[in-house]
Amino acid sequence: MSISERLYIRWLPAEATEPTSTLVLTTPRGRFVDLRFLLPSASPTESDASPALTSLEWGFAGRSVGTLTHGKWIHEISSRTEHPEDEADEGDIFPHPTLPDVELERGRMRHPETGEVTEYEEAWKKIPVLPVGGPPSQEGRRVAVWLELQRRDPHRTGSIVRVGGYCQGILREGTSVSAQRWKWTGDAWEMVGQVGDPTAEMPCSMTWAEVPTGGFLSLGNSLWSFREVSFW
Repeated sequence: MSISERLYIRWLPAEATEPTSTLVLTTPRGRFVDLRFLLPSASPTESDASPALTSLEWGFAGRSVGTLTHGKWIHEISSRTEHPEDEADEGDIFPHPTLPDVELERGRMRHPETGEVTEYEEAWKKIPVLPVGGPPSQEGRRVAVWLELQRRDPHRTGSIVRVGGYCQGILREGTSVSAQRWKWTGDAWEMVGQVGDPTAEMPCSMTWAEVPTGGFLSLGNSLWSFREVSFW
């Protein structure tokens, strides 16, 4: 179970950069949603308030099956392809030599611009999982939830993961992809990132309601299943 924020990516031998706001939410059973929103370009006339994240570089969801020293992530949904099983995603994990709560991931994967398989290094910072607002049963407790879209149609796949004060969801319908990121602001949940159809049947808000393990939620033409609910 974790909330991981990427600090940078380095495509060797180039210098490290971070063109995205990348966050990975992983449940205790290893279900994850990884959303990489492109950072908006701020103009001098814009306020200090963070603009909404409205462009997705890459989003994917699936299962984490790695170890403490070697990460491996099996993709079941991807914004880049209708065949996510073809996306190799694994790398070696090392503690950062000087920064606490930061890990380095090193491996090889396809560069999104060149299309070539390239060595890379990513730095990931662990964000504390905190108890946040919700129904009385959740007060003072840390929560992790995984919702999965039931596949009535093989061309529709969806996954939503909430860990603590963050929630992310991705929904693919054929070639159309919708994604959302929500954050607890201290007194309310706020959508801070969104791409695709704003009316997509993605019930992120149900992850901070009363959610029973094994329960179902019908939303429009979609049926979602509460596959994992953890409290601690």
